[in-house]
Amino acid sequence: MSGEILNEQDFNRLINEYGTEILRLSYLYLKDYQLAEDACQDTFLQVYKKFHNFKGDSSEKTWITRICINICKNYLRSSWIKSIVLNDKKLNDKAVSDKELFNKLENNDLFKLIMDLKPKYKEIILMYYYQQFTVKEIAKILGISESNAFTRLSRARKDLKDRKIGGMICE
Repeated sequence: MSGEILNEQDFNRLINEYGTEILRLSYLYLKDYQLAEDACQDTFLQVYKKFHNFKGDSSEKTWITRICINICKNYLRSSWIKSIVLNDKKLNDKAVSDKELFNKLENNDLFKLIMDLKPKYKEIILMYYYQQFTVKEIAKILGISESNAFTRLSRARKDLKDRKIGGMICE
C-alpha cells in the first residue's frame, strides 16, 4: 500500500486497528480526554491526507504513532490549547466509561511518577510499557539510534527507581 492513495476501506481498517491505541497515546500525552479525542481525529486526518507519502520503511503502526506524537507535541506547544485545558474541564457525557478508565490510570501513583519524568524519558517509557513497542520500533518512531533509545529507556528506569518505585517497571 505504500505510495498509494488511501481508499475508504483501508482507512476504516486503520481506524479500527489503531484507533484505540492512538486515543490512549494521545491521552497519555495530553492528560485531557477531549483533547485526546481531537488529537486522535487530527492524527487520522493526517494519515488520510499524507498516506501517499508512506513509503513502507516502517510499519503502519510506527508511522501513525509518529504522526500522533507530533500532533500531541504541537497541541502542548499551543497556548490556545493550554488556555482551553485550564478553563474547560467539563465532562463529555457520551464518553463517561472511557473517562472513568482514564481517571483510574491518572490516579495511579506509578503513572503520576512517569508523567513527571523529563519529556524524552516519559515518551520512551510510555511507548515501551504502555504501547508495547520494541526498542527498535521506538528508535524508528523517534528518529534516533537503537542504542540511544536503549540508553534513554535505561535512564528513565533508573530515574523511576531513584524515586523509590522499585517493582515491576524497574526490574
